[in-house]
Amino acid sequence: MTVSRHKLNKLKIATIVIALFIIATLAFIWGNSLESVAVSSGKSKRLLKYVAIILGPVFGKGNVTDHLVRKLAHFTGFGLMGVWLALFIIMHGRVRLQSIVNCLFFGLSAAVLDETLQLFSDRGSQVPDVLLDFAGAASGIFVALAVRWVILRIKKATICI
Repeated sequence: MTVSRHKLNKLKIATIVIALFIIATLAFIWGNSLESVAVSSGKSKRLLKYVAIILGPVFGKGNVTDHLVRKLAHFTGFGLMGVWLALFIIMHGRVRLQSIVNCLFFGLSAAVLDETLQLFSDRGSQVPDVLLDFAGAASGIFVALAVRWVILRIKKATICI
């Protein structure tokens, strides 16, 4: 089966766009990790008032803290990166166990590097944060793959009707 030049060009453009999204997400995550404790804490506290409005009813009034905001930011940022990684392998038709393991390893490596960068900003490094970051990346990967699976099942059911 031959693929048209037009489809190849679209795939190349999509590959570059997804790669840029991965790089931008990592730059955002790692850029925040290089900030001082004071700057990082200030950002978390400013964001806290907005997040508390949304999460207050879920966690209870007064239970949404800047610590929770920081942890959710890590999980969410790495989750987004996981989605981009999964889209990359989906786009290339390489949704195989090895590709998924490679995405997970990339997520874990990025999490380890993230915590290592924090040593240079005098914030310290913590193994639980590596695990939280990795859980975010893994969740993003698996959510994107689950959405793909559902879409494929719907398409298959539609064809059979």
